[in-house]
Amino acid sequence: MQNTNQIPESRKRKPAKTYEKSSFVDIYKGFQTLLKGEFFCDVKLKTDDKKIITAHKVILSAASPYFRAIFTNRAGRNHDLVAIRNVDYTALQLLINFIYSGKIVVTSENVQNLLSAVDMLELQEVNEVCCDFLQSQLCPTNCIGINAIADLHGCTKLRKRSELYILQHFSDVIGGDEFLSSSFEQVIHLISSDKLIVPSEEKVFESVITWVKHDSKSRECILPRLMEHVRLALTSNDYIKKKVAKDTLIKNCLECKRYVFEALKTLKGEELIPQSIRNRPRHGDKVILVVGGIQTGLSKTLEYFDPMTEKWHFGPELFTNHRRHSLVVIKDNLVFDVGGYEIGLSPFRCVHMLDITENPPHWQLTDDLLVERQFLGVGVINDNIYAVGGSNDRYEDLKSAEVFDFNTKKWRMISSMNTLRSLFTVGVLNDLLYVVGGFDQSLQALNTVECYNPSTNMWTPVANMRERRSCAGVGVLNGELYVVSGRNGSDFLSSVEKYRPSTGVWTTIADIHLPRKYADVVALNGLLYVVGGMNQTSGLNSVECYNPNTNTWAMVTAKMNIDRCLPGVVVINRPKHFTTC
Repeated sequence: MQNTNQIPESRKRKPAKTYEKSSFVDIYKGFQTLLKGEFFCDVKLKTDDKKIITAHKVILSAASPYFRAIFTNRAGRNHDLVAIRNVDYTALQLLINFIYSGKIVVTSENVQNLLSAVDMLELQEVNEVCCDFLQSQLCPTNCIGINAIADLHGCTKLRKRSELYILQHFSDVIGGDEFLSSSFEQVIHLISSDKLIVPSEEKVFESVITWVKHDSKSRECILPRLMEHVRLALTSNDYIKKKVAKDTLIKNCLECKRYVFEALKTLKGEELIPQSIRNRPRHGDKVILVVGGIQTGLSKTLEYFDPMTEKWHFGPELFTNHRRHSLVVIKDNLVFDVGGYEIGLSPFRCVHMLDITENPPHWQLTDDLLVERQFLGVGVINDNIYAVGGSNDRYEDLKSAEVFDFNTKKWRMISSMNTLRSLFTVGVLNDLLYVVGGFDQSLQALNTVECYNPSTNMWTPVANMRERRSCAGVGVLNGELYVVSGRNGSDFLSSVEKYRPSTGVWTTIADIHLPRKYADVVALNGLLYVVGGMNQTSGLNSVECYNPNTNTWAMVTAKMNIDRCLPGVVVINRPKHFTTC
């Protein structure tokens, strides 16, 4: 007899239907009902003050590796009373309620106790909530304490953010009790940092004297070790003689007076301290500087991106009506615009330099290129600027190249490229200059790449890219050359690929979100930023960044203040006259 309950063969092949609950609200409510009514509770948690919290082993084990280890251990498996040592009862109660409800309220009063308890229970979500809360509370009067809390509990992100806050607001921080109570090691760590943002080095000297005088009996003996990190040579001759040399603590310290004499000689040009912290300018952290673009009205505009606050700021307006073509930076502060032009001047040969530490900064002309060039490629190797290819004022493409020696301030010709190409891109990796893609004479996009070795003055081909590209962006990150987006002729490309010299192979990585041409690419803090450019119709103000650890692209929430096609983009040390927050 046929089994009428048997499923027909054709129906068996259909995939099973999966149902996934969209919300855990109902489950959490059920957990809370069980907890409040003490239904099926099988464990009691006792704190040092003898207070008891009842709970369920299985729920605690599912949420906390700490409890899972206790309840799966043979010795503790059958125990219904567990002592929780060195944990505040209120904090533990809040965390148990979080496990059962998914909700927790963090306040200034409970955050430290919560962090201590979280360290033991390994509730990473709550750790992040506490760190975010403390970060939102940062101010000059508490930032040193928050930094200490972050260090104690291994909160890496909060520790970095709070330290950056201290460095950026040092002038305000030194007026608070936390600074005066800081340890010698903490003070040394701050005043020795190149990232310290101060209006002048005088502020650093005054902070040291104030800190020592707060407890002069125990601190006066370590003044020389502090003064070693005060960069007196960055102050003025007048300040040193009237303020520093006349200070009682300095006059009574022979080693400190040596630093004073050393600084005075340096200021007079009689003595230069090679590679010494005492005459090295402080640079603060780095920012992304964006200048100009080909659109009308952008000649004088300058803005910069702060990666820590993820905000764009306008910088001082430039003084010249200068148009950018190819931007590079030397010594993190000197920005060169190569092959641009200014109204009224001969086009394509002129080179402008911008010392970003000047306030306000302004362009000044330097030695002209030997050959007229527009849409050229530029790169820096050992403080020498290389200008490659481009086209002249008759729009004839060039294979020639030249180099600017920063020491002699002179240009000289070098070997020409092997391939005549236009709208290519240049990157520098391992002291080699790479020329990537572009168009050939028939206006076909190229996938060829060649590199220049300054030590041999020779160009050699390297492996071809996987895709033909022109007008792409090129950046270097972690010893690899990245080529981003661009066009393959008629179509915009979403694809991105990278080249590793050790293997000689191009590898495709995750696609960019918005295909674009004429964007610029820079690396900062382990991320690759793609700035501006153009889509099919207009310039862009959007920025994307690539994280090589996750192979993912993310749109930077903050957009530039202006749409910029063919912007000049470099990473610089943040000048002290740039705002920090």
